[in-house]
Amino acid sequence: MTITIRHIADKAGVSRGTVDRVLNGRAGVKPDVRERILAIAKEMDYSPNVAAKALAYSKKPILFGVVMPPREISFFDEVRHGIQQAAEELKDLGIRLEYEYVDNRKHEEGASAIDKLVDMGADGILFAAMDDDLTRASIDRAASQGVPVVTFNSDVEHSRRICFVGQDLSRSGRIAAGLMSRVLKTHSKVLVVTGSLNFHAHRSRVEGFENNLEKSGIEIVRVAEGFDQYELTFSQIDQAFVQEPGIAGIYMATGDVGACIDAIKRHKREGKVRVVCNDLLPETERGMREGIIDFTIVQNPSMQGYRALRILFDHRFLGKPPEQEYYFTETHIIIPESM
Repeated sequence: MTITIRHIADKAGVSRGTVDRVLNGRAGVKPDVRERILAIAKEMDYSPNVAAKALAYSKKPILFGVVMPPREISFFDEVRHGIQQAAEELKDLGIRLEYEYVDNRKHEEGASAIDKLVDMGADGILFAAMDDDLTRASIDRAASQGVPVVTFNSDVEHSRRICFVGQDLSRSGRIAAGLMSRVLKTHSKVLVVTGSLNFHAHRSRVEGFENNLEKSGIEIVRVAEGFDQYELTFSQIDQAFVQEPGIAGIYMATGDVGACIDAIKRHKREGKVRVVCNDLLPETERGMREGIIDFTIVQNPSMQGYRALRILFDHRFLGKPPEQEYYFTETHIIIPESM
Protein backbone atom coordinates (compact mmCIF):
# COMPACT_ATOMS: atom_id res chain seq x y z
CA MET A 1 0.00 0.00 0.00
CA THR A 2 1.24 3.48 -0.86
CA ILE A 3 1.53 5.61 2.26
CA THR A 4 0.04 9.08 1.88
CA ILE A 5 -0.09 12.22 4.01
CA ARG A 6 -3.62 11.21 5.03
CA HIS A 7 -2.34 7.95 6.57
CA ILE A 8 0.23 9.85 8.63
CA ALA A 9 -2.34 12.47 9.66
CA ASP A 10 -4.82 9.80 10.80
CA LYS A 11 -2.23 8.01 12.91
CA ALA A 12 -0.87 11.25 14.40
CA GLY A 13 -4.32 12.66 15.07
CA VAL A 14 -3.66 15.88 13.18
CA SER A 15 -4.78 17.48 9.93
CA ARG A 16 -3.21 16.75 6.56
CA GLY A 17 -2.17 20.40 6.39
CA THR A 18 -0.14 20.01 9.58
CA VAL A 19 1.63 16.95 8.19
CA ASP A 20 2.33 18.77 4.95
CA ARG A 21 3.89 21.70 6.83
CA VAL A 22 6.16 19.40 8.79
CA LEU A 23 7.31 17.31 5.82
CA ASN A 24 8.01 20.44 3.78
CA GLY A 25 9.94 22.21 6.52
CA ARG A 26 7.42 25.00 7.10
CA ALA A 27 6.81 26.74 10.40
CA GLY A 28 3.63 26.87 12.49
CA VAL A 29 3.73 23.44 14.17
CA LYS A 30 4.52 22.81 17.84
CA PRO A 31 7.86 21.02 18.37
CA ASP A 32 6.31 17.96 20.09
CA VAL A 33 3.76 17.56 17.28
CA ARG A 34 6.52 17.97 14.68
CA GLU A 35 8.60 15.28 16.36
CA ARG A 36 5.63 12.88 16.50
CA ILE A 37 4.77 13.39 12.82
CA LEU A 38 8.38 12.88 11.71
CA ALA A 39 8.67 9.71 13.77
CA ILE A 40 5.42 8.32 12.33
CA ALA A 41 6.47 9.23 8.78
CA LYS A 42 9.73 7.36 9.26
CA GLU A 43 7.96 4.39 10.87
CA MET A 44 5.50 4.20 7.94
CA ASP A 45 8.35 4.55 5.42
CA TYR A 46 6.86 7.65 3.87
CA SER A 47 9.37 9.47 1.62
CA PRO A 48 12.15 7.99 3.73
CA ASN A 49 14.88 10.34 2.51
CA VAL A 50 12.95 13.49 3.43
CA ALA A 51 11.40 12.20 6.62
CA ALA A 52 14.62 10.67 7.95
CA LYS A 53 16.55 13.84 7.21
CA ALA A 54 13.92 15.98 8.90
CA LEU A 55 14.03 13.78 12.00
CA ALA A 56 17.82 13.81 12.11
CA TYR A 57 18.16 17.54 11.52
CA SER A 58 15.50 18.35 14.10
CA LYS A 59 17.81 16.77 16.69
CA LYS A 60 21.07 18.09 15.21
CA PRO A 61 20.89 21.75 14.10
CA ILE A 62 21.71 22.64 10.53
CA LEU A 63 24.57 25.16 10.44
CA PHE A 64 24.57 27.60 7.54
CA GLY A 65 27.33 30.19 7.23
CA VAL A 66 26.69 33.66 5.83
CA VAL A 67 29.65 35.63 4.44
CA MET A 68 28.90 39.28 3.70
CA PRO A 69 30.40 42.80 3.83
CA PRO A 70 30.68 44.79 7.09
CA ARG A 71 27.56 45.39 9.19
CA GLU A 72 27.87 49.17 8.87
CA ILE A 73 26.93 49.04 5.17
CA SER A 74 23.24 49.80 5.61
CA PHE A 75 22.14 48.25 2.30
CA PHE A 76 22.74 44.79 3.73
CA ASP A 77 20.31 45.37 6.59
CA GLU A 78 17.48 44.50 4.19
CA VAL A 79 19.35 41.48 2.84
CA ARG A 80 19.93 40.25 6.39
CA HIS A 81 16.24 40.79 7.15
CA GLY A 82 15.34 38.44 4.30
CA ILE A 83 17.79 35.80 5.54
CA GLN A 84 16.36 36.03 9.05
CA GLN A 85 12.80 35.77 7.72
CA ALA A 86 13.65 32.50 5.97
CA ALA A 87 15.50 31.23 9.05
CA GLU A 88 12.46 32.01 11.20
CA GLU A 89 10.27 29.90 8.92
CA LEU A 90 12.72 27.02 9.28
CA LYS A 91 13.58 27.41 12.96
CA ASP A 92 11.62 24.34 14.06
CA LEU A 93 14.04 22.26 12.00
CA GLY A 94 16.99 23.62 13.97
CA ILE A 95 18.48 26.10 11.51
CA ARG A 96 21.45 27.96 12.97
CA LEU A 97 23.22 30.83 11.20
CA GLU A 98 26.84 31.85 11.64
CA TYR A 99 27.64 35.28 10.17
CA GLU A 100 31.13 36.19 8.97
CA TYR A 101 31.59 39.88 8.11
CA VAL A 102 34.55 40.58 5.83
CA ASP A 103 36.43 43.72 4.84
CA ASN A 104 35.45 44.64 1.28
CA ARG A 105 39.00 45.83 0.59
CA LYS A 106 40.82 42.64 1.60
CA HIS A 107 40.77 39.83 -0.93
CA GLU A 108 41.80 37.12 1.49
CA GLU A 109 39.03 37.63 4.06
CA GLY A 110 36.20 36.18 2.00
CA ALA A 111 38.19 33.08 1.12
CA SER A 112 39.31 32.64 4.73
CA ALA A 113 35.72 32.96 5.94
CA ILE A 114 34.64 30.10 3.65
CA ASP A 115 37.50 27.89 4.86
CA LYS A 116 36.67 28.71 8.50
CA LEU A 117 33.00 27.79 8.05
CA VAL A 118 33.88 24.51 6.35
CA ASP A 119 36.21 23.66 9.24
CA MET A 120 33.36 24.49 11.68
CA GLY A 121 31.23 21.85 9.99
CA ALA A 122 28.87 24.17 8.09
CA ASP A 123 26.18 22.36 6.10
CA GLY A 124 26.08 25.14 3.49
CA ILE A 125 27.25 28.70 2.89
CA LEU A 126 25.67 31.90 1.59
CA PHE A 127 28.33 34.17 0.10
CA ALA A 128 28.37 37.84 -0.97
CA ALA A 129 31.90 39.22 -1.20
CA MET A 130 34.74 39.64 -3.69
CA ASP A 131 35.13 37.35 -6.68
CA ASP A 132 38.77 36.50 -7.19
CA ASP A 133 40.93 33.42 -7.60
CA LEU A 134 41.31 32.94 -3.84
CA THR A 135 37.55 32.98 -3.37
CA ARG A 136 36.95 30.67 -6.32
CA ALA A 137 39.45 28.18 -4.91
CA SER A 138 37.77 28.26 -1.48
CA ILE A 139 34.31 27.75 -2.98
CA ASP A 140 35.62 24.85 -5.05
CA ARG A 141 37.23 23.28 -1.97
CA ALA A 142 33.96 23.63 -0.08
CA ALA A 143 32.06 21.97 -2.93
CA SER A 144 34.56 19.10 -3.05
CA GLN A 145 33.89 18.50 0.65
CA GLY A 146 30.14 18.42 0.12
CA VAL A 147 29.43 21.95 1.36
CA PRO A 148 27.20 23.79 -1.16
CA VAL A 149 27.64 27.53 -1.69
CA VAL A 150 24.96 29.92 -2.92
CA THR A 151 26.13 33.39 -3.95
CA PHE A 152 23.75 36.30 -3.37
CA ASN A 153 23.82 39.99 -4.31
CA SER A 154 27.29 39.61 -5.87
CA ASP A 155 28.28 36.52 -7.85
CA VAL A 156 31.48 34.50 -8.09
CA GLU A 157 31.45 33.23 -11.65
CA HIS A 158 33.53 30.28 -12.87
CA SER A 159 33.32 28.66 -9.45
CA ARG A 160 31.45 25.60 -8.23
CA ARG A 161 28.76 27.62 -6.42
CA ILE A 162 25.36 26.05 -7.05
CA CYS A 163 23.55 29.26 -8.12
CA PHE A 164 23.34 33.04 -7.80
CA VAL A 165 20.45 35.06 -6.32
CA GLY A 166 20.35 38.79 -6.96
CA GLN A 167 19.76 41.57 -9.43
CA ASP A 168 20.58 41.26 -13.12
CA LEU A 169 23.43 43.68 -12.54
CA SER A 170 24.51 44.28 -16.11
CA ARG A 171 20.90 45.08 -17.00
CA SER A 172 20.74 47.49 -14.06
CA GLY A 173 23.77 49.33 -15.45
CA ARG A 174 22.23 49.45 -18.92
CA ILE A 175 19.01 50.88 -17.50
CA ALA A 176 21.01 53.55 -15.68
CA ALA A 177 22.77 54.48 -18.92
CA GLY A 178 19.43 54.74 -20.70
CA LEU A 179 18.10 57.07 -18.02
CA MET A 180 21.23 59.20 -18.06
CA SER A 181 21.25 59.53 -21.83
CA ARG A 182 17.67 60.81 -21.72
CA VAL A 183 18.44 63.70 -19.38
CA LEU A 184 21.89 64.76 -20.62
CA LYS A 185 23.03 66.31 -23.87
CA THR A 186 25.54 64.69 -26.20
CA HIS A 187 29.16 65.27 -25.13
CA SER A 188 28.17 65.76 -21.48
CA LYS A 189 30.56 64.49 -18.82
CA VAL A 190 29.58 61.81 -16.30
CA LEU A 191 31.25 60.58 -13.13
CA VAL A 192 30.72 56.93 -12.19
CA VAL A 193 31.01 55.99 -8.52
CA THR A 194 31.12 52.40 -7.28
CA GLY A 195 32.15 50.50 -4.18
CA SER A 196 34.90 48.18 -5.36
CA LEU A 197 35.59 46.84 -8.83
CA ASN A 198 36.75 43.63 -7.17
CA PHE A 199 33.06 42.81 -6.55
CA HIS A 200 31.28 41.15 -9.43
CA ALA A 201 28.11 43.15 -8.65
CA HIS A 202 29.86 46.52 -8.71
CA ARG A 203 31.90 45.70 -11.79
CA SER A 204 28.90 44.34 -13.73
CA ARG A 205 26.84 47.47 -13.17
CA VAL A 206 29.68 49.71 -14.30
CA GLU A 207 30.32 47.58 -17.40
CA GLY A 208 26.62 47.58 -18.30
CA PHE A 209 26.52 51.35 -17.90
CA GLU A 210 29.66 51.87 -19.99
CA ASN A 211 28.52 49.56 -22.78
CA ASN A 212 25.09 51.12 -23.12
CA LEU A 213 26.39 54.68 -22.93
CA GLU A 214 29.06 54.10 -25.56
CA LYS A 215 27.00 55.27 -28.56
CA SER A 216 25.39 58.24 -26.81
CA GLY A 217 28.34 60.61 -27.12
CA ILE A 218 28.36 61.11 -23.35
CA GLU A 219 31.83 60.91 -21.83
CA ILE A 220 32.66 59.02 -18.63
CA VAL A 221 35.41 61.13 -17.07
CA ARG A 222 36.37 58.55 -14.44
CA VAL A 223 35.22 55.55 -12.43
CA ALA A 224 35.83 56.17 -8.74
CA GLU A 225 35.84 53.55 -5.97
CA GLY A 226 34.55 54.59 -2.53
CA PHE A 227 34.43 51.12 -0.91
CA ASP A 228 30.93 51.88 0.45
CA GLN A 229 32.40 54.31 3.00
CA TYR A 230 31.18 57.86 3.46
CA GLU A 231 34.59 59.54 3.80
CA LEU A 232 36.16 57.83 0.80
CA THR A 233 33.10 58.35 -1.39
CA PHE A 234 32.81 62.02 -0.44
CA SER A 235 36.53 62.55 -1.12
CA GLN A 236 36.32 60.93 -4.56
CA ILE A 237 33.34 63.02 -5.66
CA ASP A 238 34.76 66.20 -4.13
CA GLN A 239 38.05 65.72 -6.04
CA ALA A 240 36.21 64.94 -9.27
CA PHE A 241 34.24 68.21 -9.06
CA VAL A 242 37.50 70.13 -8.60
CA GLN A 243 39.42 68.34 -11.32
CA GLU A 244 36.51 67.96 -13.79
CA PRO A 245 34.41 71.12 -13.37
CA GLY A 246 32.16 70.22 -16.30
CA ILE A 247 30.60 67.12 -14.73
CA ALA A 248 26.90 67.07 -15.64
CA GLY A 249 25.89 63.65 -14.34
CA ILE A 250 26.77 61.16 -11.60
CA TYR A 251 25.96 57.46 -11.71
CA MET A 252 26.08 56.03 -8.20
CA ALA A 253 26.47 52.41 -9.26
CA THR A 254 27.20 51.48 -5.65
CA GLY A 255 28.29 53.50 -2.66
CA ASP A 256 27.30 55.95 0.03
CA VAL A 257 24.59 58.13 -1.51
CA GLY A 258 24.68 60.50 1.45
CA ALA A 259 28.28 61.35 0.57
CA CYS A 260 27.21 62.11 -3.01
CA ILE A 261 24.43 64.43 -1.83
CA ASP A 262 26.76 66.26 0.54
CA ALA A 263 29.47 66.68 -2.11
CA ILE A 264 26.93 68.12 -4.56
CA LYS A 265 25.74 70.57 -1.90
CA ARG A 266 29.29 71.58 -1.01
CA HIS A 267 29.94 72.55 -4.62
CA LYS A 268 26.48 74.11 -4.97
CA ARG A 269 25.59 71.84 -7.88
CA GLU A 270 22.02 71.07 -6.79
CA GLY A 271 19.82 70.95 -9.88
CA LYS A 272 22.84 71.26 -12.17
CA VAL A 273 24.04 67.65 -11.95
CA ARG A 274 21.73 64.76 -12.88
CA VAL A 275 22.04 61.77 -10.56
CA VAL A 276 21.07 58.14 -11.06
CA CYS A 277 21.36 55.79 -8.05
CA ASN A 278 20.56 52.26 -6.99
CA ASP A 279 18.33 51.15 -4.10
CA LEU A 280 15.99 53.13 -1.87
CA LEU A 281 17.85 53.73 1.37
CA PRO A 282 16.91 56.66 3.65
CA GLU A 283 19.61 58.93 2.20
CA THR A 284 18.37 58.15 -1.31
CA GLU A 285 14.84 59.12 -0.31
CA ARG A 286 16.21 62.34 1.16
CA GLY A 287 18.07 63.15 -2.05
CA MET A 288 14.98 62.53 -4.15
CA ARG A 289 12.75 64.67 -1.94
CA GLU A 290 15.33 67.46 -2.10
CA GLY A 291 15.42 67.28 -5.90
CA ILE A 292 19.06 66.18 -6.07
CA ILE A 293 18.52 62.59 -7.23
CA ASP A 294 16.59 62.04 -10.46
CA PHE A 295 16.19 58.25 -10.52
CA THR A 296 16.96 55.21 -8.42
CA ILE A 297 16.87 51.59 -9.57
CA VAL A 298 15.67 49.14 -6.92
CA GLN A 299 16.34 45.41 -6.64
CA ASN A 300 14.42 43.91 -3.64
CA PRO A 301 17.40 43.09 -1.38
CA SER A 302 15.22 41.35 1.21
CA MET A 303 14.13 38.77 -1.36
CA GLN A 304 17.77 38.11 -2.27
CA GLY A 305 18.52 36.99 1.27
CA TYR A 306 15.25 35.10 1.70
CA ARG A 307 15.43 33.17 -1.56
CA ALA A 308 19.13 32.37 -1.18
CA LEU A 309 18.60 30.68 2.18
CA ARG A 310 15.50 28.79 1.04
CA ILE A 311 17.36 27.47 -2.01
CA LEU A 312 20.30 26.38 0.13
CA PHE A 313 17.98 24.69 2.62
CA ASP A 314 16.03 22.85 -0.09
CA HIS A 315 19.27 21.69 -1.68
CA ARG A 316 20.80 20.46 1.56
CA PHE A 317 17.69 19.19 3.35
CA LEU A 318 15.43 17.96 0.55
CA GLY A 319 18.13 17.08 -1.96
CA LYS A 320 16.49 19.47 -4.41
CA PRO A 321 19.02 21.13 -6.73
CA PRO A 322 18.40 24.68 -7.95
CA GLU A 323 16.19 24.75 -11.02
CA GLN A 324 18.35 27.41 -12.67
CA GLU A 325 21.78 28.97 -12.33
CA TYR A 326 20.59 32.56 -11.96
CA TYR A 327 17.66 33.75 -9.87
CA PHE A 328 17.22 37.42 -10.73
CA THR A 329 15.10 39.61 -8.49
CA GLU A 330 12.85 42.22 -10.06
CA THR A 331 14.21 45.61 -11.13
CA HIS A 332 12.14 48.81 -10.87
CA ILE A 333 12.79 52.49 -11.52
CA ILE A 334 11.64 55.05 -8.96
CA ILE A 335 11.37 58.77 -9.61
CA PRO A 336 10.65 61.48 -6.99
CA GLU A 337 7.03 61.81 -8.13
CA SER A 338 6.36 58.12 -7.46
CA MET A 339 7.35 58.30 -3.80
